[in-house]
Amino acid sequence: YDEKLRYFFSTATIKPRKEKYVLTLTFDGTSKHVLQLDSTYWDTEKQKSQEEFRDPQTGRTSLDANWQRTQEGIAFKSSPLAKLFLLGSLKFAMRDAYGMGVEYEGGRPGWNDAMNGLPGMVGSGMPETYEMYLLLKYVKEVVDKFERSIVVPAELAKMVKTVNEALDELDASGYVDSEELPRDVPEELFAYWDKVATARETYRAETQYYFSGDTTEISAKEVSSMIDRWLEETELGMKRAVFIGSIGKDDDGKSGIPPSYFSFEVTSWELNGNSNKDGLPFVDALSMRVGSFPLFLEGPTRYMKTIQEDHGLMKDMYEKVLDSGLRDEELNMYFLSANLEGQSYDMGRMMAFSPGWLENQSIWTHMSYKYYLQLIRGKLYDQFYSEMRGPDGKNGGILPFMDPVVYGRSLMECSSFMASSAFPDPKEHGRGFLARLSGSTAEFMSMWKLMFLGPDLFFLNDDKELEMHLVPALPSWLFIDEEGEETQYDDDGNVIVSFKLFGSIDVTYHNSKGGNLYGISPNGYLVTMKDGSTVHIKDSTIPTKTAKIIRRNVAVDSIDAFF
Repeated sequence: YDEKLRYFFSTATIKPRKEKYVLTLTFDGTSKHVLQLDSTYWDTEKQKSQEEFRDPQTGRTSLDANWQRTQEGIAFKSSPLAKLFLLGSLKFAMRDAYGMGVEYEGGRPGWNDAMNGLPGMVGSGMPETYEMYLLLKYVKEVVDKFERSIVVPAELAKMVKTVNEALDELDASGYVDSEELPRDVPEELFAYWDKVATARETYRAETQYYFSGDTTEISAKEVSSMIDRWLEETELGMKRAVFIGSIGKDDDGKSGIPPSYFSFEVTSWELNGNSNKDGLPFVDALSMRVGSFPLFLEGPTRYMKTIQEDHGLMKDMYEKVLDSGLRDEELNMYFLSANLEGQSYDMGRMMAFSPGWLENQSIWTHMSYKYYLQLIRGKLYDQFYSEMRGPDGKNGGILPFMDPVVYGRSLMECSSFMASSAFPDPKEHGRGFLARLSGSTAEFMSMWKLMFLGPDLFFLNDDKELEMHLVPALPSWLFIDEEGEETQYDDDGNVIVSFKLFGSIDVTYHNSKGGNLYGISPNGYLVTMKDGSTVHIKDSTIPTKTAKIIRRNVAVDSIDAFF
């Protein structure tokens, strides 16, 4: 609340719909349709304003050129929570005409950049909706906890007011979803979407170069009730998405798995009298029809973040994905996408690849790891370790539990993707291509943290004092070597596992019963200092004084945790 952060001044500007909804020929040239083209442009006026910050002697622009300012030249600032509220508000105002996915109106898709044709299809994505949903929930939790108002740019307050008025009008219309949702967007939802889209375009126009500097204070009670309403609307859209479903080869859309993407066909329009640089006319949309795609792994992966506290829902979704077209039965892994046979080339470059190669139904390591991470976050421990090792311990989905002969490279090295069983050449199935150590490694580090440390290594107790606890999620087979050769024991005959904390502190888990340690805290600790002194703790948590010493990572030599 009390810190103030600046806003990034982007030289890219998003066009309003009237300047990017283009009437053009279909892919096969037999008819015309409306595409969303050239959604953003390099704003030369913004570039000129940045030139004011260029040093004539060095030729370099100062960092101040990167911040959004008021017309007085002062960098505009808001609290971190106000900026998060702004982000959540804009995302909520970017939901598609059916209130499901967040529109890709900036000309680019989300994580899966090979769907680069989707923005042109007036596309939207559910992954962004799930992230927006979590963001709004977080803002509400903070506001409810501290009961403090937030101060936002006046331009945003104006947009939010219009969004809520549009919701009032939608409620007054009496619209409710029918049992069988039509593909054609209902008039009431389209009218809501059109008004809200206009409001966000007005906001962008008013803040394209400057903030006015005026602010509006919104009370905690108003923010909380407003977000409650938005969350309800978002949940309705999430339910619609599952009902409308995915469509693909051997997929009737009734799997119950959240789709990732939708497209929107503009079914009626009117010319607005303007045209683009190629002479193609711009149109204003009057009605739309939703289109579906095959399943993509990102949909259920992101959705699981919204249900990870509900073990039953998590297990149900896992079993649905396991039984779907996203499962590569031959490799015991998960496709990035289901079968894309028969899909339009309009959707993007992924259609240019052979099935099983690059983003077309391959095993994309980064997204697979995101999915596995959600399993352990949702406490599906048995399922997580089953996916990790596979049925025989060397044909799993997570390194190093793969067959090195099949993988074709070091088991210590992640690949960008693996050719899946959909690839035409069977000799390449499971082989890793394009070494990549960024995204997959980051996801693996998150998995490792939950496996060995738990979700919250350090925390504040009821008295707001720092404490520490280790809450691992480790299976028995990490303690007991199944071949009986590498099992390690302590002096009392307990099986042990050791690792490094902060790169220097030896931590050893003593497992007296030899069973799974799934979310279990130790009975006690022995903390040994580098000077040879020890601290014995007969509790599941490490108290403040010792926790602070451990966190400094200077004086501690080892930690023994006893289970």
